[in-house]
Amino acid sequence: MNFRRFTRSRWGSVFLSIVLFAGAFVIAMALPGLVSFSWPGWNTVLKSGCLFAVLGACYGSIAALDGRSPMAAGDYPLVRTLLCGAFAAAAVLVWQAWPPATIGHAWLAGGAAIGGVLGWIGWAWAKYINF
Repeated sequence: MNFRRFTRSRWGSVFLSIVLFAGAFVIAMALPGLVSFSWPGWNTVLKSGCLFAVLGACYGSIAALDGRSPMAAGDYPLVRTLLCGAFAAAAVLVWQAWPPATIGHAWLAGGAAIGGVLGWIGWAWAKYINF
């Protein structure tokens, strides 16, 4: 598959927006810590990076799938809501602890519901996030 063709397609641009914001959130999380990073353990660093990557992916899906966003590939409220719900449930998994067997289903459902609501609201709140 041609990479340039992929990036010009609608869903390719959506995917790249999600990946871009996931990476941007991880970098934004890491930059302040570079000055006074005490290396508490790789487990904490990896969990924090994963959490911010999931939150960035949630933001990226809103930016790519809400027609009010200046970088939107289209307006897909249902897809945006489902993706944000899935990313929020993943954030709960990362926030609590691994393995997922230790997570209560109520926490996952709550995270998915909150993410779904934020995904449905979309760019109306996400435009206020500033690095």
